[in-house]
Amino acid sequence: AKEGGRAARRNSSAKGQNKRTTFRLAEAPRAAHQFFRENAQVRKAVAVAVASVCVIVAYTFVVRCELMAHSLSEPSIIVRGRSNTGEPMMLDDFREAYWWLRDTTPEDARVMAWWDYGYQINGVANRTTMADGNTWNHEHIALLGKCLTSPEEEGHKIVRHLADYVLIWTTRFAGMMGDDLAKSPHMARIAGSVYPDVRQEGFFIDEKGDPSDSMRESLLYRLHSFGMDAKIAPLQHYEEVYTSKYKMVRIWKVLNVDAESKRLAASGENRACDGGGWYCPGSYPDALNQVLAKKRDFKLSN
Repeated sequence: AKEGGRAARRNSSAKGQNKRTTFRLAEAPRAAHQFFRENAQVRKAVAVAVASVCVIVAYTFVVRCELMAHSLSEPSIIVRGRSNTGEPMMLDDFREAYWWLRDTTPEDARVMAWWDYGYQINGVANRTTMADGNTWNHEHIALLGKCLTSPEEEGHKIVRHLADYVLIWTTRFAGMMGDDLAKSPHMARIAGSVYPDVRQEGFFIDEKGDPSDSMRESLLYRLHSFGMDAKIAPLQHYEEVYTSKYKMVRIWKVLNVDAESKRLAASGENRACDGGGWYCPGSYPDALNQVLAKKRDFKLSN
């Protein structure tokens, strides 16, 4: 009986402890509230800590915004650099090239360039360009990539129906490697995703600075490096008309431009507008039908 009574008391004690633990957890918010009500100094200390954190976060945000404002306020077409003596200098090649187009070429001149620079050519040079940042038409960008990554003769058969000038970024001659040669692997992959006759791989420059065979044969490399690479023979279908001061931009005139294709684009006969007249998709010249027949509309793989 005694052992049974002791066991009952132990069980009762354990239940009481569990009950008190449950009670303390449930009462924690009320106890904390009561604690803060009775301790004014604690309330003040917490308020100061919260206010300090807010001030620090706000100050950090303001400093960050100021730094971003300074970095974004510099025009993207004017680059800050340093001379061989370490003196700061402004590289204004891009703007000068665009102004050359604006001041020298006919108003109806069409400029072929990789799509990255399309808006700049439109806005600064006030000239029509083949492509810009509105790259929703993958197949059109692929045709542009095919022109640039094909050999000169093959590419010219397309270019002469679409453009009067070709603009190439050649910034590696000024020490900035992100020019059109650096982008050529992407051009080839985009072109090859639509045109199966375009080789997607093999566009690179090795560690010695030598181009791969595909790169060396491409129209892009010849326009980019003619006169800089002694192994490049003179171009047959393009005439160099402008090279910027620090050799960051080169512009070539397309020879033997197809007059009928240009007339068609200028007249608007190649555009089919809807009833409202605000949506006017265009079509390519008939002379390119044989090229376009080889394309496969791009589809995302599952």
